[in-house]
Amino acid sequence: MAPAGAQRAVVCFGEVLLRLSPSGGGSLRDAARLDLHVGGAEANVAVALANLGIETRMVSALPDDDLGRNAIKALRREGVDCSGIAIGTGRMGVYFLTSATGTASGKVLYDRMGTAFAACAEPDSTLLDGARHLHLSGISLAVSAGAARATHGFASAAKQRGMTVSFDGNFRPSLWARTDRDPRAEVAELVAMADLFFGNHKDISLLLGRDFSGDGGQRRREAALAALEAFPNLSAIASTARHVERDGSHRIIARVDSADASAESAELVLTGIVDRIGTGDAFSAGVLAAWLGAPPDMTRMVESGMALSALKHFMPGDFCRANRDELAAAMAGGGDVAR
Repeated sequence: MAPAGAQRAVVCFGEVLLRLSPSGGGSLRDAARLDLHVGGAEANVAVALANLGIETRMVSALPDDDLGRNAIKALRREGVDCSGIAIGTGRMGVYFLTSATGTASGKVLYDRMGTAFAACAEPDSTLLDGARHLHLSGISLAVSAGAARATHGFASAAKQRGMTVSFDGNFRPSLWARTDRDPRAEVAELVAMADLFFGNHKDISLLLGRDFSGDGGQRRREAALAALEAFPNLSAIASTARHVERDGSHRIIARVDSADASAESAELVLTGIVDRIGTGDAFSAGVLAAWLGAPPDMTRMVESGMALSALKHFMPGDFCRANRDELAAAMAGGGDVAR
């Protein structure tokens, strides 16, 4: 049962993970020590929203051991309600990260077989009590057939209650490669229940089984319109495009599309990046924070998502800990010292 005082919360459902990466950077091949961070796509969104003052509840499954307790403590420190996390058998999901450096790409190795979340049952629908919105991602579908059933069932329960749903495609080929299931069919079933979809033209190509012409914003608009036509329940699609230069700088553009309008950001150039992991989840949280306002403003959604994502690029770990004042300053183009 949800806490008695919980009202209008955002619920996030997905696997909470541990990230292990070489201390001081470098490759896993040569690592002698590893740094540990708690994360996971949906948990990252919950933490980012909580730091913006939006009540969030994490629903997941963790093992009854010190690693599971460590993860819960990390989420609680960020202000996330963890009453929806089931404690049971299995193990903790882990991923190992070799960070991108210069022109070298980063690499992720997943270790998620037999985890507590992979074996989870559909959460009790009472965990949606007092909530207005449910956030999900395609990663939960890829983890296991059982987790996919739980995700579909929980999303259906949210829709039956009249809640809005956001879905981040988050296609992970290495996870889907371990299963004989059809990702397109399972992802489409979730998109068909969503009000807000996070995905770019590549995600939509995979989803609809077709390519899109043009370039830049024209192609992304064409893809968005095709998805909005195929899934009339969607009210908007949010996406980013990133280009990494040879000097290690990143050029990023974001946009939000509805059937009759769109908004696109100016190009943002970031250098000296500290940690790219979780920046997409920060974008999702920033868009959601604006979208949950009344009425939703597409320009503000883009600006909020881009600003929160930009802030996360300079924070170590998976979590974005920017607060409302920091987000407002970033949206206003602030960079000077506040005195």
